[in-house]
Amino acid sequence: MDSPLARVILAILGGYLIILLILSVYGWISKEYPIRPNNPPSAERIQHPVHHEEVINALQLFFQLPKPEQDAIKENLKSNLISMEQWLTHLSRSDYQILCVGELHEESTRNFLAEDFFTKVRADTLLLEATPGKLKRLIERMEAGRDYFPLLDADIMRILRTAMNTNPAINIYGIEETDEQQKKQCGHSNSRDQSIAHNFWDNFQPGKRNIILFGALHCANESNWLFQNLRSQASVHLKDRMLNVRVLGEHQNGPLEAFVYFLDEIGIKKKHFVILNTNSLHPRIYEFFRLLKRQTLDKFRSVIVFRL
Repeated sequence: MDSPLARVILAILGGYLIILLILSVYGWISKEYPIRPNNPPSAERIQHPVHHEEVINALQLFFQLPKPEQDAIKENLKSNLISMEQWLTHLSRSDYQILCVGELHEESTRNFLAEDFFTKVRADTLLLEATPGKLKRLIERMEAGRDYFPLLDADIMRILRTAMNTNPAINIYGIEETDEQQKKQCGHSNSRDQSIAHNFWDNFQPGKRNIILFGALHCANESNWLFQNLRSQASVHLKDRMLNVRVLGEHQNGPLEAFVYFLDEIGIKKKHFVILNTNSLHPRIYEFFRLLKRQTLDKFRSVIVFRL
């Protein structure tokens, strides 16, 4: 049939198909060639006003203490808060085999890790929050010269490239739960981290330095999360060679921002720093910053704090 109506209908259908094709191509380009976000970090000193009252109270209590106790708190903080360079030296001299690095998936975190961590740390294995298939595609993009591509909403290209440049023989694995594993688990409680732990052991290199880079909760020493699963499955010998560390920007977390503000106000001004052992801080710090203790200090052996 070659009626005017049929030609109109065909023209409309053809137009729809062209629009769908354009949208499909645009969607593919947007997904395959995402634009690097341009969100410069705020320079505001107080970005979590809800938590600022806590630090005001802490400072009042601190300055009411006898001077010898104030001095003791300062000395404790100075000895336990070390520079990134000191921490990396300490790490290089230790005999760790498993280092679980817990991050927030943000551009500032990935930039810091690429510039100040993976440029210096020695590692034999890097294990990422990606399935093997997704990691393969990420590495293909990197090898094709791509300078930006996100993994979990933040760039991973610089970390991959830096880790490989610093450690040419490094092995990189994706240990995220696969679709097949998810189906087998049938929604069992905390099954994802059990699958991740299984994938970790499949790629673990005994006697080598294995670094896990995952979302912070997975690296928390807390029941049913990845790090706790690994500890419960590790030998006594290996347990002593496992370390979990949280990486936080000074403004990524309200309780941490309050703690950093406190440090500045009492005269302990540091650039990037590391709380070497969260169990060794002065008791007053745990009293002053109860939420930071509960959220972070109780769950991680060390905390890396990066600053603007």
